Amino acid sequence: MLEAILVLGGKGGVGKSTISAATAVRLSDLLPDKNFLLISFDMAHNLSDLFEQEIGNKLTPLTNNLWGIEPDANIYAEEYTTDLIDKMKTLMKKMPIVGLIPQVEKFIDTTFTADSIPLALKNAMFFQKILDAEETNSQNVQFDIIIADFPPTANMITLFEIPEDQVKVVLKYSLNFYNSIKGAIRNVSKMWRNITKPFDDYKERKELGREIFNMIVDLEKRGERISELIHNIGSLRLVTIAEKPSFEEIKRARDLTKRYINLEAVHINMLIPKEHAKTCNFCGKIHSLQKNYLKEIKNEFQQIKIWQSDKLIEEPIGLEGLRKLAFEIYGEVNVKDILYPKI
Repeated sequence: MLEAILVLGGKGGVGKSTISAATAVRLSDLLPDKNFLLISFDMAHNLSDLFEQEIGNKLTPLTNNLWGIEPDANIYAEEYTTDLIDKMKTLMKKMPIVGLIPQVEKFIDTTFTADSIPLALKNAMFFQKILDAEETNSQNVQFDIIIADFPPTANMITLFEIPEDQVKVVLKYSLNFYNSIKGAIRNVSKMWRNITKPFDDYKERKELGREIFNMIVDLEKRGERISELIHNIGSLRLVTIAEKPSFEEIKRARDLTKRYINLEAVHINMLIPKEHAKTCNFCGKIHSLQKNYLKEIKNEFQQIKIWQSDKLIEEPIGLEGLRKLAFEIYGEVNVKDILYPKI
């Protein structure tokens, strides 16, 4: 049974993926009897680079109890939507005007496909598949804890919004497509008005409509279940560096996500170590600027846990490199304090 969902978000380039990976490795080391999944939802996946092994679209074992995946949202969107789209296309093709204009039927076949679904909806469908307690995976692994590396704020919000409003999104997408069909046949409006032939397949259309309705109801129930799961066991951790643009972004992220998930920690990353600030003029100036924003961040987020980590001389690559970064962030802190951070 899924126990916790740790979501790491923030501005691009602040080290979300690296901290996500380091956190996953540390927790999996501390809890060897639990199964962990590390997911990257960033468009520019780099888990493969961090772990120095190919991960890609399939669940890939990284340690004895940690798996990783860089999902191809198109595959999951196609799996989830093919049946729904086929039924909608069939229903649209039964419009009398469509039968009289072969070009419109071709337009429906080539345009209304899983590939045309917005990326945010595709990612949300995959996220739901992973989180849904009724779903399993090909390796029959039951995950206890998920660590999710989310994209920057705007796309992160969409991943939270869509499970809650998925029916609305699907219906809006379908309506927009339906309107595009009307646009394609606008030049034959006279023919449209003159059609008086009644439908001779009313029962079939009615049954198709009922099946589509049931599928949409199922989507709604799934969305409600996932939204509740994220709200109940989700833990948002915002990653920032001590600079103004990144600081402003995590403030926006906090405000925009509070209705969906609990913000429990902030990671301040890539700080210049004090010893280098003393020996390097350039490092000293950067360190001085970082101190100012460090103070602002701590004041702004004083009600939640704040972790900070210095910039490492060596890149945190591979399991050992990620373990070093995790120790830099968490030190000897108790595992429960990582999973359920308190001030």
